[in-house]
Amino acid sequence: MTTKPELAQPKSQPSASRQRRERERQQMRARLLEAARDIAAEEGWNAVTIRRIANKLEYTPPILYQYFSSKESLFVELMLVGFSELTDRLTTAAEAPAQQRLAALAEAYWAFAFASPELYQAMNGMDGVPFGTADTPPEAKTAFRTFRIALQSVAEARGAELSDPGGAVDTVWAFLHGCVSLAMAGRVKGGSERARALMLNAVEPLFAAQLSH
Repeated sequence: MTTKPELAQPKSQPSASRQRRERERQQMRARLLEAARDIAAEEGWNAVTIRRIANKLEYTPPILYQYFSSKESLFVELMLVGFSELTDRLTTAAEAPAQQRLAALAEAYWAFAFASPELYQAMNGMDGVPFGTADTPPEAKTAFRTFRIALQSVAEARGAELSDPGGAVDTVWAFLHGCVSLAMAGRVKGGSERARALMLNAVEPLFAAQLSH
């Protein structure tokens, strides 16, 4: 007598009420992050506390701790949001014609930083967040990978290759970050527009130095 194979049981779907609660939870987290960004944009990150966010949204602090265990965990979440937004801009820039792609990437990096300076500062001011290691957040890895692929495509369009792809990413990324940081701090004579022009003029020879033919 042959036994009939057991049919796989369909996985149970989350109930409508559970889906609604999860959707509401995500919406609330998004509101908290947006409130933190607004406070930081107006007064700087030192002014951002769970209590200040609670007051802004007219909630009590204990309610907010249900969504973020600490100010630090909220900052980490904001950093990840920032890298995701930056990746979107870099992805769009990477679609530019090969001859304009390098400048487009630099412009995208600059535009993101100055469109969301409070977010950019959170991304680059987090102590203890690892980069360049196995523990690097996936969102940051995606941004760096997008940047590397775009730089490699520019090199290939010139009939060359990056002699050290990882080193090229670190070098060009560090250069762009330095230009943005100095401009934000008002350390470049002539202001941000001159700093941007200097960045665009210098990124080409910097990139060329990363190529091997």
